Amino acid sequence: MKYLDFINEMIIELDGYKIKYSNKVAQEYGFKKDLEIISVFTFNEIDDFISHIINRKDYKIETTVFFFQGTSKYCSVLYLSEENMIIIDDKTDKELIKQIKADFITSLSHELRTPLSVAKGNAYLIEDLNNNYSLNEPIKKIKKSLNRIERILDQLTVIYMAEFGNYTLKIELIDINNIYNEVISDLENKIKYKNIEIIYKSDIEYLKGDSFVIYTLLRNLISNAFKYSNKNSKVYVTITKNEIIVEDNGIGIRENEKNRIFERFYRGIDSRKYAKGSGLGLAIVKHLCELSNYSLEFKSEWMVGSKFIIKIA
Repeated sequence: MKYLDFINEMIIELDGYKIKYSNKVAQEYGFKKDLEIISVFTFNEIDDFISHIINRKDYKIETTVFFFQGTSKYCSVLYLSEENMIIIDDKTDKELIKQIKADFITSLSHELRTPLSVAKGNAYLIEDLNNNYSLNEPIKKIKKSLNRIERILDQLTVIYMAEFGNYTLKIELIDINNIYNEVISDLENKIKYKNIEIIYKSDIEYLKGDSFVIYTLLRNLISNAFKYSNKNSKVYVTITKNEIIVEDNGIGIRENEKNRIFERFYRGIDSRKYAKGSGLGLAIVKHLCELSNYSLEFKSEWMVGSKFIIKIA
């Protein structure tokens, strides 16, 4: 099994509790043939881990692992019962990068909120003191833009909080029509540019959920529908107490790309030609659905259109 020496993860095959085989990376951390695994490393959940080995049950955890040769790493530890094999992946650097990103977003948000609050306060003051009706529309646009910046900051902060498991859902009764109107207002320029007609149907006035989550789900799905629809076409948005459905007659998704559309930063070959984007929209939708215990489905046919369905109950 020499080819396993070229794999970055530690691969350890067991014979009972003893090491039968270990690849080159694992050997560097002390996993040598015939040693008992508990003499090489440990972590807080080691008893549970050993119990799974005894009972030959699969096991997976991400935790800080201490190697008795003198190092500690944040690792993913996977036990495959059928193969009687342990796979350890060092995620220390990845976690550090994630933390740096989170700290950056938090600092950015904090630094921008003070001048943003000052700008908003002055915009409202100017509106109250304004006697020139010709300035009403520019003031309205300034307020709208400032509110949008604030919402973007909120989204960035909450998305990273959710990624680290620090976001607590705020369940409340949401005025769904108000949320929908906010989304359409934010996407106003895209709608006008392509002259897209939106067919909106809702048989409810209020929906129970987290307003940030519902807003972001709607905005990302509707924005995607606009991006990949032809000019002068239609986008259908339907909201019931059980589902949120966004459907378009756009370019659709090729069959060989369907299993990748929820990956971060992934964009299909044709979508890159058709519209600009970061490739984050659907990844965020999937992440927030998982956070909220919503199921996410989609149907798509190339050059016919796509339909995304979020089941919220």
